[in-house]
Amino acid sequence: MVGVLSVLPAKAELVAKLPQVMNPFFVTIAEGRLFVVENSCVAHIYKLADRDVSLVRTIGREGQGPGEFDFMYTIRVREGRLDAIASHKYVRYSLDGEYIDELKFLVPVFKGGIDRVGPNFLVGDYAFDPPSSAKTIRLYDGKFKLLREIGIWKDTQVFGKLNPAPNYQTFRVSGDRMYIVETSRETKVTVRDADGNVLEEIRLPLEPAKMTAALKSSIIKALKDSYGPDLSRWDRVEKMLVFSDYAPGLDWFDVADGMFIARTYRYRGDEVEFAFFDMAGKEIKRMFLPFTGRNSNGIPFCVHEGLFYYLKMNEADDTYELHALKAR
Repeated sequence: MVGVLSVLPAKAELVAKLPQVMNPFFVTIAEGRLFVVENSCVAHIYKLADRDVSLVRTIGREGQGPGEFDFMYTIRVREGRLDAIASHKYVRYSLDGEYIDELKFLVPVFKGGIDRVGPNFLVGDYAFDPPSSAKTIRLYDGKFKLLREIGIWKDTQVFGKLNPAPNYQTFRVSGDRMYIVETSRETKVTVRDADGNVLEEIRLPLEPAKMTAALKSSIIKALKDSYGPDLSRWDRVEKMLVFSDYAPGLDWFDVADGMFIARTYRYRGDEVEFAFFDMAGKEIKRMFLPFTGRNSNGIPFCVHEGLFYYLKMNEADDTYELHALKAR
């Protein structure tokens, strides 16, 4: 890549203290509200206006009944409603957390990998069948009748081993479009309409990173942190690690603020590089932003209206805080 510099961010600003948050797993902002999903079965809804943040309601509880979850993976705002995604169902709420109804999944869904696109459902699943595995993305109609196979990625793996920097495939939905991203030696975004028809393919200039000793150390540290204080469990996992000779061009992708946003494997202290592209794939900028952990730690950050919002623990009073800094 030529002519693009990675720049350091401005100093982050404290937006609010969030004493209700115990162990955040996912964060998003939409319709003037901040949604924080815990690493459990509950989520907090806040009104967010400039620097004024106020709790509206906490939703969810453990169980199998209405409004109950085995685990809440994520929250999405769709058509003026809130979809809270569990392992086998999603629950619909008003934007202020009033329960509406819920729908059980009639097909396998891996870790909350489902979203609405028009009248259809886009679903991600992962099938473990040692010594190989396969990730699939499929499109279903409103009654979960299969419409088409969007993608399937097979991976031959050594049984009992774990690659902590694997090739990355996922999808995002924005409006009536789906964006299928896949990366290994190159990064490609395939844009499809709500019926799964290919509209265009976009290649992003995100080069693989050579797997140096320093990069291995950064990846291992972030992965180890996700296991918390249970070092005996981490000792078992560490023995399973196996690295390729490169890391793919990104380890996280989103469509937000009318942009493609990717997190790369370039670390700088407690920061990691983010790359921003317009919707045609033209690079806008790269900058180092606070690193909040690997995907296994959850996604306690988001980009909204030009700001990078993230949660950070204040060790002095043991309280999570919402911080923001300019991201474009």
